[in-house]
Amino acid sequence: MDNKLLHLSEIGCRIKEARKAKGWSQETLAEHVNIHATYMSQIETGKVNLTVNILKSISDCLDISMRDLLSDKTEEDELPKFLREVRNGYLKTADDERGAYMKAVRGIIHAFSFKKK
Repeated sequence: MDNKLLHLSEIGCRIKEARKAKGWSQETLAEHVNIHATYMSQIETGKVNLTVNILKSISDCLDISMRDLLSDKTEEDELPKFLREVRNGYLKTADDERGAYMKAVRGIIHAFSFKKK
């Protein structure tokens, strides 16, 4: 299998996983995206190339980012890097400002946790 087909197959698998997590059939997702169910099946099996517009529609309908559909790295993979950056920022902050720093970090995390739901 060449790289292009491998990538399409991986994207298709991620779409299928997200669709199933939502409890939708291929037909339901196809209907929401306004494409034929056969085309959706071909997308999920990596047999056809899809446009950015269709990928965007799929990601919107499934409440998942295009980045997560295109990459096998998830936001959780970035967490250790983020935590190191938070720690380094904390250590560079003056002692009397560390409470404010942590309050700001908590606020950012809180805002993102509500954004995803």
